[in-house]
Amino acid sequence: MKNLHKIKKHLINPVVTLGTFDGVHIGHKALLERVVERKKAIHGVSIVITYHPHPIEILKKKVYPFLLTEKIKKEQFMKAIGVDYVLWLDFDMNLAHLTPEEFVRDYLYNQLGTKEIIIGYDWHFGKNRAGDYHFLKKMEQELNFHVEMVNEVFIDNEIVSSTAIRKYLSEGNIQRANKMLGRNYCIMGTVGKGDHIGTGFGYPTINLKPAEIRKLYPAIGVYLTKIKYAHEMFWGLTNVGTRPTIDKNNRQKNVETHILDFNEHIYEKEIELFFVQKIRDEVEFESIDALVGQIRNDEIYARKIIGKLNNE
Repeated sequence: MKNLHKIKKHLINPVVTLGTFDGVHIGHKALLERVVERKKAIHGVSIVITYHPHPIEILKKKVYPFLLTEKIKKEQFMKAIGVDYVLWLDFDMNLAHLTPEEFVRDYLYNQLGTKEIIIGYDWHFGKNRAGDYHFLKKMEQELNFHVEMVNEVFIDNEIVSSTAIRKYLSEGNIQRANKMLGRNYCIMGTVGKGDHIGTGFGYPTINLKPAEIRKLYPAIGVYLTKIKYAHEMFWGLTNVGTRPTIDKNNRQKNVETHILDFNEHIYEKEIELFFVQKIRDEVEFESIDALVGQIRNDEIYARKIIGKLNNE
């Protein structure tokens, strides 16, 4: 576990949870809040053991392209909830082949001296995913730790999960995904240079180069977004798609944003792009003039939504 040596002297009554925690959604938050609550109760420290890359990437031997949360953001979200330490496991085939008992004895007992383990209702671990809550309960007395399970969280009778959030994002249902996340879906990255076509017809755009190559893009379409740049927030219109009107042969999905009421040059600057609401699907227009006319309509509609949101 990376950085374990740095916190060894602070490992007093560790309360530990484990998992991928992709998205750090409201279900994850309920689990992490319970971990923080228990560490306070026993005057200990709270620890999250998580993974990078995603275990499926190693097990399936291919790039896993659906991450909801960048590594740095995942840790920030956890620390904001009150987690003391986040320990990263380099998930590889050696780790994947450990039996549940080997993993518990080595990582949780010998290395951490864990006092309490709090896990989600669907967490499995070890070779062939054979370890779970019931397995851990059988080891409680022998290794002198306590195990607790946190139940699922529901929204409108649906279990909140990273899988469900990915599904809604892939469908363009941003508001449903955001509700499960407990915040607006965000992509971190830097601003790359584009071809300046938008500037020519009065709608300059920035091209987002994502910080995480595995990051999940929402469905193709036009979105109302917020842009965080230099500690300030701006509204914008973002197109996720292939720009069929401008380049009929393009097959690569791009993320281009026109920032409203903004005229700075911010190439190579870091930004965060927050998706608020889908406005429409991306379509191919008969001409550039028709496209520009639709963008004007998109802006009018977006400003109406912004006005409503600002007054809430």
